[in-house]
Amino acid sequence: MIESFDNSLQIIVLLICASIALYKAITQHSQTWVLAFLFFGSWVLGDIYWLVCLLFYGKTPQISIVSDLSWYASYIFLYLLLYHRSAPDKESIKHLIPWLGPIFAAGMAIFFMQWGEILSNLIYASLMGLLLFAALGRKIDRRRYRNQQFLSGMILLFCLLEYGLWTASCFWSSDTLSNPYYWFDFLLTLSFIFLLPAIKKAVTE
Repeated sequence: MIESFDNSLQIIVLLICASIALYKAITQHSQTWVLAFLFFGSWVLGDIYWLVCLLFYGKTPQISIVSDLSWYASYIFLYLLLYHRSAPDKESIKHLIPWLGPIFAAGMAIFFMQWGEILSNLIYASLMGLLLFAALGRKIDRRRYRNQQFLSGMILLFCLLEYGLWTASCFWSSDTLSNPYYWFDFLLTLSFIFLLPAIKKAVTE
């Protein structure tokens, strides 16, 4: 029951966010907002498939690749959104801190392989590592990426919440609010809302 409510709430929030992003993309002729719309839109497609399986079959999807492909695309669009605002600086690439993102993602992938498929974990690690690298690189170079600090921070929070709910799903399986997975997912839903002003700030400044 709680899982259906959780997914339904996230779908509603994502549809609102996607609609706002689409409106801004059309009215402002902004490629950044187009990428934001594709991010929210791809994510909600994965959620809708997941919810349909819960409602009609009473269980999570047996073939999760349908949702996974949508979420893979979301990570790519979110990275492209950052890249579109400005390509990474050579100095930030040489810095040690951004590389901690991919290292962390690789370590977590090895950990998650105890429960999930190897290929899926490798793909998620690659995409999350890329996002973490890009966001951390912009956080440490505040002078060059001054207008992207809020957006980079929200992306880092988004990634950490994802890892939080993935880790919780490895140890808890109850369909109640005592399961930390749902609290992480509720916070993840909230992070989608805060991504909108973060993107707006990156576009306007």
